[in-house]
Amino acid sequence: MERTIDLRLPCKRLSKSKEKQRQRQYGFFVVALIFLLFQIFGNKQTMAQPISGAMINGADSRYNTRIAAMNHLILGIDQIGNNELWGARQNFLFIINLKDDAPAMGGMRLRPIAYLNLGVVDTLEDNPGAAIKNFLTAIDLSPNYSEAYFNLGAVHYKLGAFKKAEEAFLKAIEIQPEYGRAHYSLGFLYFDQKKYDLAKLHAEKAAEYGVPFKTLKERLAKVGR
Repeated sequence: MERTIDLRLPCKRLSKSKEKQRQRQYGFFVVALIFLLFQIFGNKQTMAQPISGAMINGADSRYNTRIAAMNHLILGIDQIGNNELWGARQNFLFIINLKDDAPAMGGMRLRPIAYLNLGVVDTLEDNPGAAIKNFLTAIDLSPNYSEAYFNLGAVHYKLGAFKKAEEAFLKAIEIQPEYGRAHYSLGFLYFDQKKYDLAKLHAEKAAEYGVPFKTLKERLAKVGR
């Protein structure tokens, strides 16, 4: 089965004006990220230094800002993609331990996003118990966080807890009906339970919402669906 974790910021449909504003904000954050990375990695003396405890605890005022927090989030997500899981964890802990929970693009608070991505790190490190705890914390902080429900469902699915996985995927779809990956994973879950009609329904929904994977469709074809 294709990869079933979502790492990025929550996805929302935006108006053209809001989309342009978001693109400008994103460009600003990228510039700020480049500046921060230059400050951290600009010379040999700092290249090997990890994030300090003072930074993680929010005691260093130079890093206790909205821009720095957003940069730690972007850097942490990038590190997950490069399998630099220890560094990613430190960046997400930095955000979690800040005194002020700064808003991210789109107005959502950064702390639940950090908890979600910390859960992704736990998932990749094969620690499902910790992952579930972090996904649930993200949901507690942001009850309509569809990506947190999706990732929670993916962990339960992997553990064979099909009922809990189904509930989490359905909740993700209830919050975000066009969530293609949630439809796709739910379709696979139904396929494994031989509920082929439901599997086909959600496979079609996944394709409608732009999910490119074909494995589920091919497996349904093999059983005459």
